[in-house]
Amino acid sequence: MRLLNTETLKLEEFYADIPRYAILSHTWEKEEVTFQDIQNLETARLKAGYAKVSNACARARNYDFEWIWIDSCCINKESSAELSEAINSMYQCYEDAVVCYVYLCDVSIEFHPRNPKSTFKDSRWFKRGWTLQELLAPRNVVFLDKDWVRIGTRWTLRDVVSAITSIPVEVFEGRDINTYSVAQRMSWAASRETTRPEDQAYSLMGIFGVSMPPIYGEGGAKAFMRLQQEIIKISDDRSIFAWVAASSEHKEHRGLLARSPYEFRMSGEVKASDSDCIGDRSSYSFGNNGLCIHVPLETTDDSSHGDGVFLASLLCQSERDGSFLSFYLRKTSRQQYVRCFPDQLAFRSTLQAALNDIQQLTVRENPITRRSRFDTGPRSAVMYHADLLPSARNFLCTDLSSPVIHSPNPSRVSIRLSPWTSYRYKLTYKTPVTQEAFTIYIWVPRSRDLPKYTLHLGDQTFELPPFYTDPFRDDGTVVRLGGGAISVHCEVTGRLDRRLEIDFIDQDSLEIDFWTQTLRPPRSGLIVPSRVDRRHLYGGGHDRTQLIGVYPPNLYVKTWQDMAYIPMSPADGGTSLPFRILTYGTEDGEPAFHVRVGLLGSSSGTPWTDVVVAHNQETAEYVYQSYVNNRRLMQTSGRFRFDRYYRGTASVQKRSSLQLGTHLLCLEWWSAF
Repeated sequence: MRLLNTETLKLEEFYADIPRYAILSHTWEKEEVTFQDIQNLETARLKAGYAKVSNACARARNYDFEWIWIDSCCINKESSAELSEAINSMYQCYEDAVVCYVYLCDVSIEFHPRNPKSTFKDSRWFKRGWTLQELLAPRNVVFLDKDWVRIGTRWTLRDVVSAITSIPVEVFEGRDINTYSVAQRMSWAASRETTRPEDQAYSLMGIFGVSMPPIYGEGGAKAFMRLQQEIIKISDDRSIFAWVAASSEHKEHRGLLARSPYEFRMSGEVKASDSDCIGDRSSYSFGNNGLCIHVPLETTDDSSHGDGVFLASLLCQSERDGSFLSFYLRKTSRQQYVRCFPDQLAFRSTLQAALNDIQQLTVRENPITRRSRFDTGPRSAVMYHADLLPSARNFLCTDLSSPVIHSPNPSRVSIRLSPWTSYRYKLTYKTPVTQEAFTIYIWVPRSRDLPKYTLHLGDQTFELPPFYTDPFRDDGTVVRLGGGAISVHCEVTGRLDRRLEIDFIDQDSLEIDFWTQTLRPPRSGLIVPSRVDRRHLYGGGHDRTQLIGVYPPNLYVKTWQDMAYIPMSPADGGTSLPFRILTYGTEDGEPAFHVRVGLLGSSSGTPWTDVVVAHNQETAEYVYQSYVNNRRLMQTSGRFRFDRYYRGTASVQKRSSLQLGTHLLCLEWWSAF
């Protein structure tokens, strides 16, 4: 493994006894510094990407890291053998790093990430394929803005990152990703893109714990098929077949494997299959004539699907309502089938399958658990440094418990913690003028895990929970205090110690509310069309309008090529009658009409919708406020007249196939004559 020295910017190779290192995650831009460039620093300084390398080293060096790993210059991409090895070990590189610095070159700290005005959610980093594993693998992740200013950590912003990526927040709270089904993990990559199509598959190898040689030029679909074949070798989870194609492929015949992660965009609720119920017939394998698999089959009573069509159960259930998922198969010969209607996965209330009494047993291999090269638990005493940032230096440490190591720096207090101690240390800070105070308690849990801390207002003794409980995390505590708020976050360093950095957020800051908020996932939502075509009455051609805006804005909105997901619950603390304004318009952003959609009551409540023509280019905000002022209830569906040439119908239906949310918006147009 090659690492870059943060002081000299020289590369060094390590084969064993790899030192503690930081790692950089970023999106590639013009003139990145390559392995060849970094050999000569004079040459490297001439490239625009040198500033990124230099600033990353400075950041790591500031926190006592002697070494850093940066993919652009630590891999010799001119060597195909080295590139293949690097791709297969990339997840391990990020997993073994002490801390991952995520540099967002297109984000400013001007607004807090929970503020809809923030550019954090729009960062290109959240849209790239390779950065998914760089978000999941490291133990510690720190987000930095374009000026290398700290935005927050994966822990402090876990609700925001979850809303942006559709990855359950429990993942960022420590839940093992291997407890999620194959379909769920695939869905996390559905909206991500890569420069080379094959990388859509290669970038997922570490997440599924498989390896395969990269073959650039084979195409994205073939690479993704190889990935699924590798996953099948180590897993019998049938959720790998729980995908839906685009609606344009409704009449096509397919096999059982998906062609890209995009086809798993609706699969975030699909649980792993319960294959034990069919015993030794749960295994399946590839042959030269396709995938050989045992599936419970039943006839479908829907005549619209035609003859020779069966429903095949995946043995998977929906996390939302417990329904069983089935896909459609059409019989082509005695034992040969193809998957038909690939854009649909049907719901069944019960699993209707004739299961034989099978006595033969199947012994499974336990998966090999990958471990980090570095033991994250403290083996010896750990130093905790409590640093007052400039904004908080009007506070003085007035009450502290020993053993404290006094520093010549008046803004720092240091404590040496032993992993075997049962003592809890107390640091109290107070302002001399207003006497406002807060107290930080630091201790080592009996689990011999890393030290923990908790923040408490005031200078009185706080009754801490028993030592065997661990309700507090060691990062991202924010509490209100008089004229503002106190924020404490933890930075890891290259010397096994920890830094608590104490910040004061002024009351006048517009962002203070966003620091203390927690986003809640929506309970319901709609799938809506991303594009609407209105065909001309005379002659050929048509007018195409597309979804250009959603008001009020929401981090949970997802947009794809042919559809979009619109959350409907008031997750942002909005009105008690949740609704959204969808704006459709031309490619240049000129609005044509607005659609008002909402659900009355719970996720199973009454849906309503209405269409408003955008006269005089009325904005979505104007339409939204006019509805709030009138507070009129809408019908489940309704007809409208767009102009003297066109009429249409807007309706909301409950979902009948696998999709995000609970309902589906349908827009239909026809001639007014």
